[in-house]
Amino acid sequence: MPTMDETTRVTINDFLAQYDTLVIATEHEGQPFVTRAYYVEKPVEAGDTCVTLYGTFIVTSRKLANLRENGRIGLFIGPNQPSAWLEATAHAYALEDEQASARVRERLGQKSPEAAVFIARVPIVAVEIRVDWLRITNLAASPIYTEVTFDTTHTGKEQRV
Repeated sequence: MPTMDETTRVTINDFLAQYDTLVIATEHEGQPFVTRAYYVEKPVEAGDTCVTLYGTFIVTSRKLANLRENGRIGLFIGPNQPSAWLEATAHAYALEDEQASARVRERLGQKSPEAAVFIARVPIVAVEIRVDWLRITNLAASPIYTEVTFDTTHTGKEQRV
């Protein structure tokens, strides 16, 4: 599996740290569904071979049901008026272990006070999102694109929260 160079790692980490919500696309029987969700990233470190995000989804939500049926998802992260954005494909896995779920809730609450309030009010399931392809487009940067593809064919559900 490829590893990322330092410039790519810094670009990805800096970009992900700016935002606390993402747009997630799931599907059910060929029908796409898109919604926003809070997330927290695992900072990409030297030697990492993928990007991992964590989110929480309401237990009764359509997106959680969809990703349990089909973990392949699409992602968008960026501002409302995109001048720089990330688009990605990934696999999402519900974290059934309560300790892993609690760590996600804690980290998410540290990153986003709004997320902490939200997840304290509703029953949630934590989800690990393993990115297999991403591209950051930044119209003000050079180069404009940062693109990485990962081999995520191993579908082990490691819980490295």
